Amino acid sequence: MESTYYVDFLRDLLSLDEAVRTEASDRVQDFVNLLSRTQARVVGDLIAMLAPHEESRVALEALLHALTDLDGCGKLDGVDLSPLGEIPESVIHVEHREYMEEFAPRIAGAINGTAE
Repeated sequence: MESTYYVDFLRDLLSLDEAVRTEASDRVQDFVNLLSRTQARVVGDLIAMLAPHEESRVALEALLHALTDLDGCGKLDGVDLSPLGEIPESVIHVEHREYMEEFAPRIAGAINGTAE
C-alpha cells in the first residue's frame, strides 16, 4: 500500500473523532490484500493496543472486526493480541463477544508466552 495513504489511515485510527476511527476500522476490509506483512502487523498491533481504550461500542466493534479481516487474509501472524485481554468485561457487549471468543486462545497464548 502506498505509504502516504497508509500513514493517513493510521492517523484516522488515532483520531479523536469516533466516526473517523470507526470508518478507518471499517476500511481495513477494503484494502487488507494491499497491505504488506509489515504494514498489516503494525495495523494489527495498533488496533490491539487501541481496543482496550476505546470508549465507543460501535468503534470497538469496528476495531475487532478489522482484526478479523486481517486474520481472514492470513495477515494477523506476528500481531500481539495480548492487549485485548485488557478490555474491561463491563464494555464487552453482545456484539463484541464473538470476536473476543475467537481471539481468546491467541490472547491467552500471548499473555502466557506461547504461540497459538
